[in-house]
Amino acid sequence: MSLSSIMNSGVSGMLSHQQALSVTSNNIANVQTEGYSRKEVLYSSVVLNGIGSGVNVEDVRRVTDQFITKELRLSTAGSEQYRAMSEIYGDLQALMGDPAANTSLTGKLDSIHTSFAAMTVDPSLSVSRTAALTEIQNFGIETNRLQTQIQSLRKEADNRIENEINTVNQAILRIYELNLEIVSATVGEQPTGELEDQRDQAIDQISKIVDVKTYPQGDGSLAIVTNAGQQLLDFQPRQLVYDAAATVTSETVFDQVSLNIYDTITQTIEPTGLPLDPELTGGSLRGWLDMRNVELPSLYNQIGTLAAATAEQFNAVHNDNIAVPPPATLTGKNSGVLSTDAHGFTGQATFYSFDANNDIAASYTVDFDNVGTVTVADVMAEVNGALGAGTLTLTNGVMAMTAQGGATGVGMAQDATTPSERGGKGFSHFFGMNDLVEATVESSFATGLSGTDAHGFTGTTEMIVRGPNGENSSTFTVDFGAIGATMNDVIAEINTGLGSSGTASLAADGSIQISYATGYENYTLSVSNDSTVRGATNLSFPDMFGVGLRFPGDQALGFTVRSDILALPMTMALADIDPTGSPAITLSDNRGALAFQNLTSTKTNFGTVGGLPGSNVTLSEYASQILAKAGLDAARADSLYSDREALKGVLENKLATISGVNMDEELADLIVYQNAYNAAARVITTARDMYDILLNIV
Repeated sequence: MSLSSIMNSGVSGMLSHQQALSVTSNNIANVQTEGYSRKEVLYSSVVLNGIGSGVNVEDVRRVTDQFITKELRLSTAGSEQYRAMSEIYGDLQALMGDPAANTSLTGKLDSIHTSFAAMTVDPSLSVSRTAALTEIQNFGIETNRLQTQIQSLRKEADNRIENEINTVNQAILRIYELNLEIVSATVGEQPTGELEDQRDQAIDQISKIVDVKTYPQGDGSLAIVTNAGQQLLDFQPRQLVYDAAATVTSETVFDQVSLNIYDTITQTIEPTGLPLDPELTGGSLRGWLDMRNVELPSLYNQIGTLAAATAEQFNAVHNDNIAVPPPATLTGKNSGVLSTDAHGFTGQATFYSFDANNDIAASYTVDFDNVGTVTVADVMAEVNGALGAGTLTLTNGVMAMTAQGGATGVGMAQDATTPSERGGKGFSHFFGMNDLVEATVESSFATGLSGTDAHGFTGTTEMIVRGPNGENSSTFTVDFGAIGATMNDVIAEINTGLGSSGTASLAADGSIQISYATGYENYTLSVSNDSTVRGATNLSFPDMFGVGLRFPGDQALGFTVRSDILALPMTMALADIDPTGSPAITLSDNRGALAFQNLTSTKTNFGTVGGLPGSNVTLSEYASQILAKAGLDAARADSLYSDREALKGVLENKLATISGVNMDEELADLIVYQNAYNAAARVITTARDMYDILLNIV
């Protein structure tokens, strides 16, 4: 070996070990830097003409494990999904309160039943009536508060979605720029480790929001796809587009998150029409979407169902009793019923008029099973013929009963053996003629119509079947002027529109029920446009049958005691008519109060709503089920978050043992490189000395 070769070996050794020292010192300096991956120097021998001529730094390699990194990102996405859900559930639990406290839904119902019990002692006392009405009002205030707050939480989740999409978009563009720098550095044979660290940190930022995977593109750049395969970045970046809703109500239809191509030159977005929502399987974005679209609306509908059932029970009792003195007029709500409709009732009901002494002035019992009584007009004609013309009137779907011929009050009573019934309700209850409570939306959609009855509607209803991620399963229009005349024809038309997503049917009580097929459990039927009306009632098809996103949740909004009763508690109907008594009704009669008290144990058949299985239970029991399910869902989200977080921690530790900086190892390497550097310097010194000796010989 020549002296020049020895000199070259020493110089290359010094330069190489100097670079190794620099890399090692940088590792030590970044021991606490999050996202930093340890770097190591790869040496290669320099060989000239078969003779070793020193050493060269072939590469500064970034130490990592792609498999563990991939699993860690997916685990992070799962953890962040349930963290987001837990955050909303935590707020929700605070809103709903302790189930054992008087401020909760169950506590409010218990307070109502307690006040009913107190009212039975002496129903003539205004204070006991006022206390009961106040407790009913408090229940309505609570349901209204909860429904309002649930929509606020949906709005919060919607805002989070918009904010996190902005974060994803910025990270995608950052990764695109880093890809270009890495490709350029690779071509120029420059180290890329630090750039790759920055790129991984940006990818990790995305993986918290969206579940993603990466794959190499052959030039040092990385492509990013969602776990389901949607492309976020290849040689061209994508951008997500979403605008949060201005306000959120039960009828809000949220836009889908769209995935679009980004032109880096013009900095404009080219729409593709590709939705991202259905493709997400993890990440905080999935958690916010699930809470906004499924979990919160489910709870909203459960509370609405409870409020509706509560109103139905209270109104049923109130309609079966009478105030003392009896009212001069009973006015119902818009039932959508036409005078030409078949009355649809079975059993018997007695209609009364009273004098100023609360004695019966006249009465008439309608036998609805009498074949001569067919239509609603027939019923009114019979009653008016006995009690006076104009006693019963039906105006634009509203049934009213007014004292005639010198009578001062009116009332109705069910037959004890065969009470009147249509859609599961008595005559007065069906028409809402003596309701105790009311709400923004009707509490029942039991129309009492049968399949062969005329639907009576004109106009059109446009409906959309949507999935929980905004998927549009089908859009169809029911044109009531183009289909057959019966309710069976309406049901057949809806089923044609639903297609494979579900089946509509007309229940025995005249309500429309929709059963969604397997795979469509969280789908909903919304009304996008409606111009329908039933005769002169001005009642639309969606409002009469409760079709659309606002049902049943909005049935809890505006839940309140009727204003005239709230102002005058003594007009609360707590007496029962005694046909043989004189007077026929008395203020001290507590039979109505006892009927209210019995509601404590009265059961209602609740259907499956928002994942809460159907059951035949009392109001308090159903309220307890709502609170229990909300608590279990929150606990489940917390548990899954803890599980995913634990797995994430294991993977982080495993990755840290591979790519993390170990101070002991780095210090040992530092000594090795320092000694090697010194040895290379000694080689150079030796070669120089030998040069000097040779020169002196000459």
